[in-house]
Amino acid sequence: MARYVTHPSARSLFAGGFVAGILGGFLIDGFLLVVHMAHVPATYQWIASGIVGRAAFANTDFVWLGIALHFAIAVAAAIAYAYVAQISGLLGRPLVGGIIFGIVMNGIMDLAVYEMRLGALPTSVHDIGIGLAAHILFFGIPIALFLSRYERVPTPYV
Repeated sequence: MARYVTHPSARSLFAGGFVAGILGGFLIDGFLLVVHMAHVPATYQWIASGIVGRAAFANTDFVWLGIALHFAIAVAAAIAYAYVAQISGLLGRPLVGGIIFGIVMNGIMDLAVYEMRLGALPTSVHDIGIGLAAHILFFGIPIALFLSRYERVPTPYV
């Protein structure tokens, strides 16, 4: 019978969250590029504009800042999820945890974009659906699945 770690160490959660965040960042970007909701380099310039303002659109040098910010946010979110999921018991329920995490991240990102005056809240069913699909199916669930396997947490049958 396999032996599972039920209480991962803080170091393990941090490392797992770091890798999971990189994975989630790539997956959500890939999905948004495929469905033409994101475009290179404009998407990353737009992300960078959250810090440097409109100057980010005048020069493609800010694309690297946008990429770094995007992955820093993804990694920070995944690390936060790892700790919260361990405390709440969701590490063993990656599907439920991933769906909840994806919905929460979608809401946080929409509010951040709105509050930073980078765009309006999505109003069409299409945009809301794409945002939720991206954050649940290509960010939340993959991160939750990766962490549950990385930490070797058994998934309950119930």
